[in-house]
Amino acid sequence: MMRKLVGVIAGIAMTSMTWSPAEACGDKFLLVGRGVRFQRAYAAVHPANILIYARSTTDANRAIRDPQFHKTLRQAGHQLSVIEDATLFQHALRLSSFDIVLADLTEAPTIDPLVATSPSRPKALYVEYPTGSSKALAAQFLCELKAGDRVTRFLDRIEEEMKARRPQTAPTR
Repeated sequence: MMRKLVGVIAGIAMTSMTWSPAEACGDKFLLVGRGVRFQRAYAAVHPANILIYARSTTDANRAIRDPQFHKTLRQAGHQLSVIEDATLFQHALRLSSFDIVLADLTEAPTIDPLVATSPSRPKALYVEYPTGSSKALAAQFLCELKAGDRVTRFLDRIEEEMKARRPQTAPTR
């Protein structure tokens, strides 16, 4: 009996000296200072070359003019060009290759013909702002983005468009 008791006590003493808490997958992110911010964790699978047309005279363009928005797009892996002048915008579309054009919905009647004739055939994504005149334009031009949307909504929509632009390849067996 004494021999069993000494064995149990010795076993408990050995395990308590070598015991450490086991960390499950992901537990290391719960420790203070070791987390990953979502903006830094998001990486585009299909990076895009994006042209933002944001006229400086239009206050409604504030959402696509936001420097933090631009920073987040760059951190996700997208190339970004921001143009405020209509003439420079036309030259950029003719001379450079872009995948996506982001612009205010009120600019759509002007931009749509330019984007359609651009050699790189970018996809125009229009951003709707809460104004009375934008309802008629939203009905005429496909507008899936709103000024109040989270940045992740913009990133997801860009990713969807880039995925659709890539040629479909047959799976290899």
